Amino acid sequence: MNKKSETALEYFFYGEDFELWKLHTAEDYIFCFSVLAIGILAFIIIAKIMTAQRDQVRAVARTNKRLKSLGKKPFKYFENVTLHLPSGDVKLDGLMMDKSGIYFVKIYGWGLKVFGTPDGATWRREDNERKEEIPNPLHEIKRGIADIEAILAEQGIQGVKMMPMVVFADTFKTPELYLGYGSYSTTYSEMKAWYKKQSDVTFEMYDYNKVTTLIEKELMN
Repeated sequence: MNKKSETALEYFFYGEDFELWKLHTAEDYIFCFSVLAIGILAFIIIAKIMTAQRDQVRAVARTNKRLKSLGKKPFKYFENVTLHLPSGDVKLDGLMMDKSGIYFVKIYGWGLKVFGTPDGATWRREDNERKEEIPNPLHEIKRGIADIEAILAEQGIQGVKMMPMVVFADTFKTPELYLGYGSYSTTYSEMKAWYKKQSDVTFEMYDYNKVTTLIEKELMN
């Protein structure tokens, strides 16, 4: 390409201001590379902040805070719960009790893709750098639900809706869940819609005060 053609292309793409984009002095080069370095540094800092927020403690706190804001009275939410049951303790990140029923919450702080089945012994979560097999949380929760149903039955209480709520709360992006129907799982960004669908009732579906008091006083202490 000759000089005339190069000049024509420069004018076509940049117009009369093309000269503004040229680096003429050492100060121009220093300024240009300083801006570039600041941009790279900002990207690294943002990436580190996002990575730090993907830990389990932060995910549990953030998810519990949002779940607390979703409930409508009558409503109770307990964090970091251990239920003392006949078949053994059941540890939960949250326990939600509202007029529709009781939700047993497990929260996972990272995992962009999650694979498994509702009946499988383990699930697998992964991102671009790691993979991990985790125990299927439904087994522990369902064991606890069976115990509580039996305890309530002894008190003449039946038909209380009790269900797992497994939340994948990776902050990097919305996880993709490949767990099949009946996994009782959702993501942080879809959690509100999931809960609203499950709890959409206009009146109390059970003796709320009696059941919540029994669970709080007898099983959580």
